[in-house]
Amino acid sequence: MRPAADNARTCAPNAEVLHAGIPYVRGWSKAHSATTELATRLTLAGLHDGFGALKAEVNVHGDGLVNLGPVSADAVHRLATLLANGLCVELDHIAVHNEAA
Repeated sequence: MRPAADNARTCAPNAEVLHAGIPYVRGWSKAHSATTELATRLTLAGLHDGFGALKAEVNVHGDGLVNLGPVSADAVHRLATLLANGLCVELDHIAVHNEAA
């Protein structure tokens, strides 16, 4: 698992005026890739209708960001349930693996 992002950079404003030497395209490209992957997985989970404003963005530092946009409370509850269930499955898998060792 990756360490948490620096909150000051994550919360930096979106890039509206571009400055030389900042890798905006690289950051946006990474965000676009992550957005596409998330959209695919949300669709597979039946949540595509709850994340209609999902988009890639880049901040003033050139960091790629994924903007979820406004998300309905129902979609967030369903996503939270899926994440919790996935974590439980992963923890069970680790426990079984450790018992077998």
